[in-house]
Amino acid sequence: MNQKSATPKDASAVILIKDGKVLWAQRNPNLKFLGGWHAFPGGKTENSDAEIEVRNCKDKELERFIVSAVRECFEEVGVLLVRNGEKLTKGQRASLHDDLISGRNSFKEILDHWGLWIDAEDFVYTGFWTTPQFSPIRFKTRFFIANCPEKQTPYAAITELQDIEFITPKDALERWENSEVLISPPVLISLQVLAEEENLSTDAHGFTHIKNDSESKDQKPKTKDQILLEKSGNLDGIIAYLELNPHIIVFPLRTETLPPATHTNCFIVGNKEFIVIDAASKDEDELAKLFELIDSMIENGAVCKEIVVSHLHPDHFGGETVLQKHLKEKFGLEISLSAHKVTAESLQGKVVFQKFIADEQIFTLKDKNGETFEIKALHTPGHARGHLCFYDESKCFLLSSDNVIATGSVVIAPPEGNLVDYLASLERMKNLPNLRFLCGSHGSAIFNGTAKIEEYITHRLEREKQIVEAIESGAKTPGEIVAKVYVGLDEKLVRLAEKSVEAHLEKLRAEAQA
Repeated sequence: MNQKSATPKDASAVILIKDGKVLWAQRNPNLKFLGGWHAFPGGKTENSDAEIEVRNCKDKELERFIVSAVRECFEEVGVLLVRNGEKLTKGQRASLHDDLISGRNSFKEILDHWGLWIDAEDFVYTGFWTTPQFSPIRFKTRFFIANCPEKQTPYAAITELQDIEFITPKDALERWENSEVLISPPVLISLQVLAEEENLSTDAHGFTHIKNDSESKDQKPKTKDQILLEKSGNLDGIIAYLELNPHIIVFPLRTETLPPATHTNCFIVGNKEFIVIDAASKDEDELAKLFELIDSMIENGAVCKEIVVSHLHPDHFGGETVLQKHLKEKFGLEISLSAHKVTAESLQGKVVFQKFIADEQIFTLKDKNGETFEIKALHTPGHARGHLCFYDESKCFLLSSDNVIATGSVVIAPPEGNLVDYLASLERMKNLPNLRFLCGSHGSAIFNGTAKIEEYITHRLEREKQIVEAIESGAKTPGEIVAKVYVGLDEKLVRLAEKSVEAHLEKLRAEAQA
């Protein structure tokens, strides 16, 4: 069973520049979309944005997105990117912000009343990027560069952003490389281009240029916005995979998985030496995109050490054998398929494994710079008997497979699933040393890994309490319990809920007999 990917909503973001630094902030960890990630100010385009004129805007298609960027910047960080705004005092801007957020006045009414206007010459368009298909919330975001007005200081004007700061692109990237922050691909790409320091010049508007050594003296140097625009155009704003940190790439692949998920995350861990975890799609077009990336890595001297299957569920295997064959035929490589022994036994006749992965087995890999690092396999049964997670302690990053996910819920379905084992695995994962981030097999990475695991444990125990109460009130069968506990559940998910109830009942019986 599979679902259609969410339709992207139009959005805008602004890269605010001051003294060679960019403004970024952490998104509120409680937000459903990229909670805890670092980003630039921005948000969804409103219909009312089209009602505001932008002066000197040659591209009318961009007009409402410039308005959106200005409005969102004012809403989120209190910076008003308009002409004639210098006449406003700090207190007046705060009052206008309150008028906008409270709904007393529209943004158009505020601009018109105070004689303010937006000028397209204050903004440089750097292209658009679309949230990958696996996300249940998606945006097609247009990015702009603008200079921060001298007398305006950004602040957390609403609760959506926190820890607002100006930072050099190089320092921002260093924090990402150290796995101190999560950064979405468009922000990462922007920072990487802006961090480039070779052959720089600055134009009259204060925007930085990069001179291309291959250009003749008669050619104008490319500006950074032109480089970003080219990157966006070359990829049509589509991002196939995400770099979570310098050790881990997540490549979402469309699979026949359970709703609301549409994709299963394939992980490429390492670079100069790497492993591939869950190349699970059975779709040739999906695999072709993954193979293109892996091929380019190998052609640049990288070594694929192993292809891993995390567990036996059908949305986690299927492409690994195709990948193994592909690497054999194209490069003459003999790459082993590996899994936990229980998984290998369960998939006998479907997948031929050459190696078994033991609990706490270490994979020694190399990053882009050839530096060695380790990732540890953890046998974490419960969702499946041979289920594996993978922990990179050097980056404080857990690949939680199907034990903890960002999209949907984890099904514990006996006899393969066991709730006692699952809760024990969650406790083990929660207590991993220095755990900071995690990414499961469905959806995006999660900012506070420990808190998310604790949330899972609490949810399961609360659900068990509800099940006991349903039994005490007369419910006898799993179906009757589901009707009392899972009120309003989609009929398509009733059978899965019954399986979860069976897992809880099995746990309760085991504890009663202990």
